[in-house]
Amino acid sequence: MSSGEMRSPSKRIQTTITAAFAVLVFATAVVMALLSYTFTRQAVQRTSRDYTTQMIALIQTNIDSYITHMDNITEVVQLNDQVQRFLGRNGSIPPDELSVYRERITAFLNSISRTRNDISLILLVGDNGELLAHDPDLVLNPVVEIADQRWYRAARNDPGEAVVSPSHVQNIVDGTYRWVITLSRTINNPMTAEEYGVMLVDMNFSVISRLLSRTSLGNRGYLFVVADDGSIVYHPRQELIYSNLEREYIDRVLTVNRGSFVVDDEKGKRIYTVSTSERTGWRTVGVNYLSELVRNRATIQRYYFYWTMICIVLAIFISVVISHHLSQPILRLRSSMQAVERGDFDISVDVTSNNEIGELARDFNIMIARIKELVQRNAEEQEAKRKSELTVLQNQITPHFLYNTLDSVIWMAESKQYTDVVKMVSSLARLLRLSISRGAEFVSIRDEIEHIESYLTIQKLRYRDKLDFSIAVHEVIMPLRVPKVILQPLVENAIYHGIKNKEQGGTVVIEGDIVDDYVLLSVRDDGVGMSPEHRETVLSGGSPSRTSHSHRTGYGSARVGVLNVHERIRLYFGTEYGLSFRENDGGGTVVDVHLPIVHEKDVRREGERE
Repeated sequence: MSSGEMRSPSKRIQTTITAAFAVLVFATAVVMALLSYTFTRQAVQRTSRDYTTQMIALIQTNIDSYITHMDNITEVVQLNDQVQRFLGRNGSIPPDELSVYRERITAFLNSISRTRNDISLILLVGDNGELLAHDPDLVLNPVVEIADQRWYRAARNDPGEAVVSPSHVQNIVDGTYRWVITLSRTINNPMTAEEYGVMLVDMNFSVISRLLSRTSLGNRGYLFVVADDGSIVYHPRQELIYSNLEREYIDRVLTVNRGSFVVDDEKGKRIYTVSTSERTGWRTVGVNYLSELVRNRATIQRYYFYWTMICIVLAIFISVVISHHLSQPILRLRSSMQAVERGDFDISVDVTSNNEIGELARDFNIMIARIKELVQRNAEEQEAKRKSELTVLQNQITPHFLYNTLDSVIWMAESKQYTDVVKMVSSLARLLRLSISRGAEFVSIRDEIEHIESYLTIQKLRYRDKLDFSIAVHEVIMPLRVPKVILQPLVENAIYHGIKNKEQGGTVVIEGDIVDDYVLLSVRDDGVGMSPEHRETVLSGGSPSRTSHSHRTGYGSARVGVLNVHERIRLYFGTEYGLSFRENDGGGTVVDVHLPIVHEKDVRREGERE
């Protein structure tokens, strides 16, 4: 726009509306701030202490109950007769029975672990050199010295008592590093107090984390837990504190057993409320921001309501006056947009307002002209692409396949296998007839299944005992329409790159039904399978690693045919449909074909429109 056409700021709709609502919002905010300050100034600290103290007491009770329950579990294990006899045997168990004891104790520990999802590790470390875990397949980290571990030393320093270690990364299992809270204790003879070893129970850190993270102390308030040595058991920003990117008043917290103190720094004024557990010695701390705490909430809400209603009435009145001058050109523009939405691009908006609405109308007219041109060009390109895709599809039956089939016919004829010759030639004739489909782009699922059944019959006659197949397609979907020859490339891949490479052969299963308001066809094989890497790249056009299993079994060369089917389906029906891959439960691969429900009348109506 030239300088001569620049609009005066006084005529701008945005300026008028912004000025009017800015005054209203400002006046409302000032009134609300004064009322809020009057009623909250004296109630803030009292509300914080009362609410947070009750909340911390409840949370601490839950944590102590949880730790006590885990302590009871360790007590059951340490008093187990087989554990006592195995770790303190002193030659009392014959050598040929040691393995039996190990298996029974491992099964006992495993039964405890299975009943508790929050237990990640149970380990018995015997003074006689025995190591028993709940999972016999666990391998301990060879570079970790168990005797140097904090939980081990803590148990040795306090024999006969359960010791809780703060959250830490457990590294004694090779290749596994979990955030856990460890409960350990010595295993003693209940009669003589003789020590036989140390027991470890790792509890998932997420248990404590979930318990504390669900508790809300306003929008910014939070809870954290500190051990008696100053180490952090839980903090919502624990990583930042460990990285020294954020600090917490741990030293002041350790000086308080029960009570609170106030801090004021760059983050604002906050109340720290502290409570100490007699069971673990942990301090649970609640942090409240004074600016968020309001005790007389009901009274303030009433004042907010009354003044808000007054402001709303004023805002509505002013809005009606302003919108009166804007409604007519906006309605005309809206009517034109609705016409375009119905597909009418032969339209022009007649709005001459001297503001943004007039400018928007002129831009809208230019946009419609360009959209009309682009729609026409896109329609031509899509039509050409559909014809090209159809041509590619119709050539799916390669000369190589025909040569192999005819060679098989000759071989069977020379071997006087006349029944198989008739069966193969009949299947080939049906296959060719259904592939042509009289030039139609869509066929019924019944025809598609007949086509793939003919193809599989030929392949079964060729491969004999190396290939078997079954078809289980629900009768209700048989009349529905799908793009033709979408199953053959998938079945061909399953045979040549899945079953053919399997020494004992395999089976291809075709399934179909309606699932969640769409048609689901599946091609399932029990061949050599596809690597997860290739399943992720086969439909994106990417290349899998040359060292991957998919490359070695030949799936890389089959990507084009599968991708062709996937893109054709998306071209016809949209990106929410197409192919997806998953692993077969019994080995091999399952290709799912997601299609909309298309009846014959829908295909005819689409053809008439074209």
